[in-house]
Amino acid sequence: MPSPSIDPKACTSLLVRATRQLAAAGESLDRPRDVPAGIDWIRKASRKSAQGLRGRLDALYPAIGWMEEDGAHAGTASTYWLYDAIDGAYHYLQGLPLWSSSLALVHDDRIVFSAVYSPSTKEVFMACEGRGATCNGKQIWVSSKTDLRSAVAGTAVAPVLQVGRSAQARALECVSAIAPQVFVLRAMASASLQLAFVAAGRLDLHWETGLDAQDWLAGALLVREAGGRASDLSGATLSAQSEGIVAAPASLHGTIVALLHSASLTSLAIREPACSVAGSPQTGSPQ
Repeated sequence: MPSPSIDPKACTSLLVRATRQLAAAGESLDRPRDVPAGIDWIRKASRKSAQGLRGRLDALYPAIGWMEEDGAHAGTASTYWLYDAIDGAYHYLQGLPLWSSSLALVHDDRIVFSAVYSPSTKEVFMACEGRGATCNGKQIWVSSKTDLRSAVAGTAVAPVLQVGRSAQARALECVSAIAPQVFVLRAMASASLQLAFVAAGRLDLHWETGLDAQDWLAGALLVREAGGRASDLSGATLSAQSEGIVAAPASLHGTIVALLHSASLTSLAIREPACSVAGSPQTGSPQ
């Protein structure tokens, strides 16, 4: 089935508008003193933003469905919008920069359009399947590095209160496997924004563990359209059910996958139940 016809610039503009509204709300936010209150605020803000954006997209493309917070598809099951209002929820709550919002269009289990907006840098990253990736309208490409020893790597380690001790321990084992092999490691931004940085060659690679594919899919298309590879931790095709992501130029991707495999970290299912403060898929990665 052919991909639906959309106006990428119009869709991206709607994303930017919604994100700027969230940024303005964050500037006047009386920051919650505890984690559960913060997560509750993020959920409410994300839900409100999603309702507004969905209404505007529905008016333009009534036949395209929507991914609900519980993972169910509303509307056409094979074609739907995937929106992450606040990726980097704790950055947002703490008043730190480098959180982002992302929007992706899924068609027949493929991401065919994606946009990531960084309000702190005012940068829009956008990609359409088969048409390349851009930052503020200019073509971007992944890094040309071939030596892991010179690579700048990005990752994230989720808080124990959100994912449980065993899942956090697995993430830290990944850090132990990769950090000695690269030049420097940074956990510096939301997942979708770090993936955008890989697409733009600012980070040479990014990997992450867990079950946050909704945070990764928009950025994964950016990486692929910028000439890189984005897969699950074993090197297989990334999907909404993937446990972890590796994104890098082809020259580095296989090496990272091999390092994770050698450390017996390709099976990272979260076995320990997360605590009650865990965010919904709409809250974004807690970076």
